[in-house]
Amino acid sequence: MSGADGETGAVRKLVLDDATLAALQAIESTQAHGLSRCQLADVLSDASRCILGWHAPATSERLAGFVVLARGPFEAEIEAITVHADLRGQGIGRALLQAAIERARQWHHATGLERLLLEVRAGNDAARALYAHAGFHVDGVRRGYYPALPPAPSGTREDALLMSLSLE
Repeated sequence: MSGADGETGAVRKLVLDDATLAALQAIESTQAHGLSRCQLADVLSDASRCILGWHAPATSERLAGFVVLARGPFEAEIEAITVHADLRGQGIGRALLQAAIERARQWHHATGLERLLLEVRAGNDAARALYAHAGFHVDGVRRGYYPALPPAPSGTREDALLMSLSLE
């Protein structure tokens, strides 16, 4: 998988161990609303979820980003795509999204999953453009779903857009 600068990184399924948890926590610490170590461990140990990690090309040991996929009986869902704040804008999110779509299509062929779902902040223009370019369509809106991010006034809320991609 290539970043925007042409460098190739490796996408691998992550497993539950101390090194993986530490790498995930390092990325989450750069986010406005990161998951805790306990929450990350729960996701990694859940058989209905899959975490794929993008490792930087210079060393396969540096985790630069990850995507969390959940598999249900009829649909899969991207629960999170997270890229280390210092590494954004390099195509890592696009590579992770593509890997998630490929994994969901494998599940589709194996079990007949119909769609890949995700939810995104209405104001996250970069993510919305990435998802639209990959073929996702807006299915609905959850009004006032997210707490607004600074510098928005406290107490304001932001809409969530519900998007999907057919796997057929």
